[in-house]
Amino acid sequence: MSVSKETTILAVGAHPDDIEFGCGAILLKEAEAGSRIHFLVCSKGESGSNGTPEERVAESEAAAARCGASLSFLDCGGDGRIVASPRNAMEVARVIRATGASVLLAPSRVENQHPDHVAIGKVAMDAARLARYAGVSDLAELKPHAIESLYFYAITPGAEPAAQLPFVFDVSLQIEAWRELMSCHQSQMKTRRYLDLQVSRARTLGLQAGCEYAQALWPNDPVLVNGLNSAPRGIRLF
Repeated sequence: MSVSKETTILAVGAHPDDIEFGCGAILLKEAEAGSRIHFLVCSKGESGSNGTPEERVAESEAAAARCGASLSFLDCGGDGRIVASPRNAMEVARVIRATGASVLLAPSRVENQHPDHVAIGKVAMDAARLARYAGVSDLAELKPHAIESLYFYAITPGAEPAAQLPFVFDVSLQIEAWRELMSCHQSQMKTRRYLDLQVSRARTLGLQAGCEYAQALWPNDPVLVNGLNSAPRGIRLF
């Protein structure tokens, strides 16, 4: 993912903490580079095993502030009830237009994970198209807007798209800040060691890539390059 200082990134998550766990280190890296970042969270964790909706909202607010991101919540039916509906896609498209995002990040659509993650991945993909259609009457109050790129992030190892090659980001310098970012979601650390899981994933991927820590995004579309000299190197070292 090539970004400039003017880049606006819209990161969409089904639940509080999805964005931070799934692509938080990358977003910290992009924030340091000058990108504008907006978190869009599509539930308040109402059905979660730990943490009240009020606690989850407060944790998201702390995490967004730590990342230097703006934050908004969207009612897509509630935690555990999110579906890939035209209504939800229209609401996300409205946020795409309002933010003028050039890069859209969303959960992967791999089926073997929380169903809300899959639904929001599909919603984001549909929303990106709706946002650019000038004749959509539901969005008439906002100027049509086309994103440049859609990338998917994997919140769990099982959500990684096995058949796709990812973009891999060296996040070695962001690892401590990422720990702090994920630690904003203390309510979710009570039953599972989510922070250790994410850091260990990043460590394994980093070793494969020849750096200390790395995080991945999967592109929705083929990526345009100017030539072999401008294409990034592969990560296979052994």
